[in-house]
Amino acid sequence: MDELDILRSLDPADFEQFVAEKVLPVLGLTPLSVTGGPDDAGCDIIAFDSRLGNKWCVQVKRYSEDKKVTTRDVREVVLGMEHHKCDRGLIVTTSELNGPALKEAKDRGIDCINSSRLLYIIRQYGVPMPLTSKLVPGNSNEVRKKGEMAPKRERKGEEAEREEGHSALVKVKDDGAFLPISVSEAVRVAKDQLSRYKEVKLVSVKAHLKRLYFFKVKVSYKLKGRRSQSLILGIDADGNVYEDIPTLVKDVGFEVEYETNSELYHSVRDRLTKEAEEQAPEGASDIEVKMENYKLAWVVSYYVLRFTVGLTEAEVVVDRQGKVKGASLAPLDEEKLKRFYGGRVVRQDKGIKVVRDLDDKFLEELEVNEAGEVVETMKRVRPEYAVGLTKAFYHVQGGASRFKEESDGVKVDVFFNNYHYLAKVDNGGRIVDGLIVPDANVYAGTKKGYNKKRRCLIVNAGDVINVIDARGVVERREVPKGVFSKLKFSVSNFIASDYSIDTDDPLDLI
Repeated sequence: MDELDILRSLDPADFEQFVAEKVLPVLGLTPLSVTGGPDDAGCDIIAFDSRLGNKWCVQVKRYSEDKKVTTRDVREVVLGMEHHKCDRGLIVTTSELNGPALKEAKDRGIDCINSSRLLYIIRQYGVPMPLTSKLVPGNSNEVRKKGEMAPKRERKGEEAEREEGHSALVKVKDDGAFLPISVSEAVRVAKDQLSRYKEVKLVSVKAHLKRLYFFKVKVSYKLKGRRSQSLILGIDADGNVYEDIPTLVKDVGFEVEYETNSELYHSVRDRLTKEAEEQAPEGASDIEVKMENYKLAWVVSYYVLRFTVGLTEAEVVVDRQGKVKGASLAPLDEEKLKRFYGGRVVRQDKGIKVVRDLDDKFLEELEVNEAGEVVETMKRVRPEYAVGLTKAFYHVQGGASRFKEESDGVKVDVFFNNYHYLAKVDNGGRIVDGLIVPDANVYAGTKKGYNKKRRCLIVNAGDVINVIDARGVVERREVPKGVFSKLKFSVSNFIASDYSIDTDDPLDLI
């Protein structure tokens, strides 16, 4: 429920009074008279702009969200201007103007304050809301009697609210609760926090309420005789002082939890006594303050909003200033991922992937975020297909095979007759690199392995280094025997890497 819900629940006369006393003054207009009623001749309020000397005819329309201001309403304002001899016309509504009415108003020079602009003015200027306990959900403008069924259209609206996280109306204890920030605004703030996710749906709202006291205060003092003044002051559990009673809502469409403090009452009386003493005019003496309990209420300290986000849930806490105090996402359930997407789940340092079958040649790899939403899709070659393709390429039947999956494809090693038949198969199913090297165990030596630069086998056999590829030994290099010569050879080999042993795994060569 926001400020518009409260205004739509007012009696027509109360709404006219609210616009005249609270809204028009912040716009620089002074109300001269409130003439609303069946015989208002098109003007609910007559106002005056002292800056420009203009007289205004103001028509207010306390309409439900689905009822629009029409051209007939606009023409009534024109007639009202003529009848009351006004210079300007203004329509203030809790709804919108339909298309023809907007055009008519523009053509006639009638200013308009629709629901969104009215809400902005209320929040921008801190316009205090009127007291009311007639908060009605949906678009109905009448309070239903106990036990009376809502119209079919309104019931649908209530069901939609429950689907979006709003529960049935909950009665607030005592005299009601003050909502410094509306639920809809808190939901907007929370959804902004979760805006990086694609699918966010409100599940539930819970408000944390703290105590709010209001007192009738009489301040008496001496100032050219004994004088006194009466006022109402309030204070909440966070120490905020109220000089006016804000709108207290008796029924809310969300869960509430109460925070109580038995020691708070006496401390707030002491605090408000000091506040009341400061209300006495300068020069006053012998100040006395009498306080009488007036209203026992609550104030929303923060909202806890829960959402479904992708395949998991999130909780966002929004305080009374509309700031996010905390946000958390429940861990992603791997079993839920498997059921939803099908395939296997692969957890990596940079995130989570789901790999599933496309056909006998390719896989589909889905990169998902922490909410289980797909952020990138890639077609991958199946390792089994890459192995078969390698064997067919080299015309090898049998042998032991292994593979290594990489982001751009699959590396394959088919070991057959003491040779490693190597291939790199890209994700399009094409062989993009191939190599045959002998197995290191075939050759005897004190140290042996593979050189990445020359893509061959290096065998250190004492004082001789053998360079071996698929054809056999292609180079023999004697290791110098002198200390200086050995050092020079080692430095040269280190720089050129022509005879170094870089890896024991042949797959590192492609």
